[in-house]
Amino acid sequence: MSLTCTAASREADEPLAGTAPVATCYVIIEQPGAWGREALLDSHFPRDLGQRLLELTNGTQVKILLARHPDRLERDGLAERNVWIAHTAPGHRGMRHGVIESPELLADWDFAAIAQGSLPPIGHIQRRPLTFVCTHGSRDACCATIGRPVYEAVLASVPDNERSLVWEVSHIGGHRFAPTILSLPAALVHGRLDAAEAIAMRAEAAEGRVHLDGFRGRSGYPAPLQVAGIAVRRAFDIRDTDGVDVLRVVNGRAVPAPLSIVFIDDHMETEVRHDDGRTWRVHVQRTQLPGMRAESCGKAPEPVFTWTVRDIDQTADWR
Repeated sequence: MSLTCTAASREADEPLAGTAPVATCYVIIEQPGAWGREALLDSHFPRDLGQRLLELTNGTQVKILLARHPDRLERDGLAERNVWIAHTAPGHRGMRHGVIESPELLADWDFAAIAQGSLPPIGHIQRRPLTFVCTHGSRDACCATIGRPVYEAVLASVPDNERSLVWEVSHIGGHRFAPTILSLPAALVHGRLDAAEAIAMRAEAAEGRVHLDGFRGRSGYPAPLQVAGIAVRRAFDIRDTDGVDVLRVVNGRAVPAPLSIVFIDDHMETEVRHDDGRTWRVHVQRTQLPGMRAESCGKAPEPVFTWTVRDIDQTADWR
């Protein structure tokens, strides 16, 4: 019997750092009921609208997900649905939450502008962090068998007035790291947490801190910069008293890093800056691990490539 994708990833010792999906913005739409493999196209969400939204967001770095909550069952009817929109760029975070009467209204949004941080004036500014746990079993069985129990444990751990801050969500990305968990608006992505760890992670995220166990990265950065930021946080234990935006990662030219970077010889130099003035040069390199793993259940095993840190050098203060 073949291994599940999560078991194969663990056996290959695939690192979590640098595996967060890259996006400048998340749009999360409430849609109860079953989700097919492609949630926007294979659910009770209007298929034509789902296809239209995929076309409108193509190439924009806007990621659309569906969410559901056991306190809002489909049999109760869905006259209105919750929508969250979060711009996740480090230093420029912002999230709004609103309730819409028809999802068709979403097709009127300017998603290119949204990707740049111009959020539509829907609802109100959402300041309290939300936790989204992937339970999208029809995309990958591991998200149901591993993700759902963790979601239920996290939901059971919060007081009644905070249940609306914890939702099931469709495919985040990286089901082989199940359970995959997204915290907004900071866009922190975690994986491989058990129930107790996920509860602790949510508590830290609610206080503006980063839980380093199972930390895959921040969606606002591409993979090598995610790795550089995580390495500095781990090396200098930057998590308990500092906000998530206390560190900024820039590329080797000391300019804000784009979400797509051309790499030469599979390595690059990055600079990580702390708000207190400390600066580190972090050299990262793309390497191949000796093991094999399947990207998801049912797929053939394939080589594993990952970004790793070669060295960290603390430099003079940047300020």
